[in-house]
Amino acid sequence: MNFRTFLKAQSFFFVPYALLLLAASVLQVLYRQGIVSLWVNRAHSHLADAVFPYVTHLGDGRFCAAVGLLALLWSRRKGALILGAFVVSGLISQLIKTQFFATEPRPAQYFAKMLGYLHRVEGVELHLWHSFPSGHTASAFALYALLAFWTENRAFKLVWLAVAVAVAYSRMYLLQHFLVDVYAGSLLGTGVAVIFYHQFSTNND
Repeated sequence: MNFRTFLKAQSFFFVPYALLLLAASVLQVLYRQGIVSLWVNRAHSHLADAVFPYVTHLGDGRFCAAVGLLALLWSRRKGALILGAFVVSGLISQLIKTQFFATEPRPAQYFAKMLGYLHRVEGVELHLWHSFPSGHTASAFALYALLAFWTENRAFKLVWLAVAVAVAYSRMYLLQHFLVDVYAGSLLGTGVAVIFYHQFSTNND
């Protein structure tokens, strides 16, 4: 399958994803860092407070690794691809965080002087540094993009994209990352998923 055919076959994932990237790009051009985070923070609710601490774990490294290991029982090739994409996206994310953006503040540090006025979800530990990019978002998009690529049902492609986006949003809602962090994390995870799927995935298990 050539790359153009691949993109066409996965249009129900890439078209809405591209629209989301476009919207996020516009927001980042029009507003300085932190403004979108404040909007998200003000849009809090009891339901979101209860749900997003769990949603965010859908991009946690341990969860993604567990999915990959379980997938090995279903298909050794697909399980290996999930684990490979997770490891590569995670390593790249950590390399960027620690070597290039080690002093990049997270929202809790960026808004330190007004943190007492912001909505915080009880029980969530706020990290202060290594904000860029979002590792949870990178892992989520690496995992759920692959699942979307393997899904023939078009509606489920949208479902997997929605799960990845929910993880990204949860990172902002929980005051762990800025829009630019989850934006970059999504590009990293999706890019790794595309490379692994296009280069290594076949129809044979």
